[in-house]
Amino acid sequence: MDQMTAKKILESNIARTIGCTDIGVVGYIASIGAYILRNKKIQSIHLTMSDELYKNSVNVGVPGLKKSGLNQALALGVLLKNPKEQLSVFESVTNNDIDQIESLLKEISVKIDHYKYDDTVLYEELLMTSTEGDEVKIVIKDHYDHVVSVEKNGEKLHEFERKELISRVNKYKIQSYDEIYDFVVQNDFSGLEELFRIAEIQYENSRIELKKAGRNFLVENLTDVQKACTFELSNFLKEHIEVSSRKRMIGDIFTVYGVAGSGNLGIGTLVTPMFLSDAFQLSQQKREQLIVLSFLTSVYVKQEMNIVTVLCGTGHATGSSTAASFVFSKNGTRTQIKDAINLYLSTSMGFVCDGAKVSCTYKVSFAAMNGMITGNMVMDQSISCDGFGLNKIDVDETIKNLGKLNNEILNTANKGIISLI
Repeated sequence: MDQMTAKKILESNIARTIGCTDIGVVGYIASIGAYILRNKKIQSIHLTMSDELYKNSVNVGVPGLKKSGLNQALALGVLLKNPKEQLSVFESVTNNDIDQIESLLKEISVKIDHYKYDDTVLYEELLMTSTEGDEVKIVIKDHYDHVVSVEKNGEKLHEFERKELISRVNKYKIQSYDEIYDFVVQNDFSGLEELFRIAEIQYENSRIELKKAGRNFLVENLTDVQKACTFELSNFLKEHIEVSSRKRMIGDIFTVYGVAGSGNLGIGTLVTPMFLSDAFQLSQQKREQLIVLSFLTSVYVKQEMNIVTVLCGTGHATGSSTAASFVFSKNGTRTQIKDAINLYLSTSMGFVCDGAKVSCTYKVSFAAMNGMITGNMVMDQSISCDGFGLNKIDVDETIKNLGKLNNEILNTANKGIISLI
């Protein structure tokens, strides 16, 4: 891996979001339709979604509203009419917008369907009509901001489409963990300055929220004894991740930079190396290495899984990147980092996604906590996987098995999960 490749991976795996990404795309598609019909009175909205997207959006808080509701998310997108903001569409919501939601929904007929699609896990189609007879049809597919088709009265509107996105995202795929490790230790991160800036923002946002809540879990509150105790340290890290994740999941207006399609993964991936750097008083060089290692580890784990997962992709990637970061911060070897990731995944293969909601806050924060403990186990006891079951001795094979379990073996499980939730 070289600097140019790393920069392309960064560009295609970092996105600014407000609230949960899955509810954000609902507001985004409605905002496109409302913008196109901005001088018309809207009569009806018919939203069709993939089962996987429905599962991850039906119970999550709508930013500004602080309660769940796909109808409300659609109405808010209609009121905002700001598609240029894409997944940050809810950032400009005001109390006046919120006050108008219920009256708007009384005027508009809203229908929502969800189906299982054979060729994708992320599909969203919006059909919006006006009282004057105008019709807008929008399709988002494969990635949250990938608008593949926009039509008004049967005529294509190309200015909203992002045809280049898929080829850009898939242009480079990390082939092995050695590729990540070699890039990190060579320590030339030209072109990745944006990653370091975003990590600072993400970490500082967590610190601000902890201070507001009066919770004494900041690095400066750690005693020397606590710094030497991984269980205490992991609890402090858990609090940093939990406080930010909770803000976005309940529907607060809270900016997060998502990683590999997940806002919670962005929090876990970028807060962890910043926290460890402060706790262990690492050099700026080591801090940057940790950030890059954590980011690329999360991307590598998540790249093997569909963008909307059956398993908890955020938990798997967060735990893996935390395990790797902890071992690297303790000057562990290449082998120990791989063993730590492998050991974490050996305990989390059954970590299922039952839809985005407030309890995801604890999934991602506990994953980070357990990732750190796993890293400590490897450093203290030289533990490694025995190669049985889904976890192989080669961590690259383990990560590929994780992808097969999610994408192929459990592909039809979402119907059952949706029926339970």
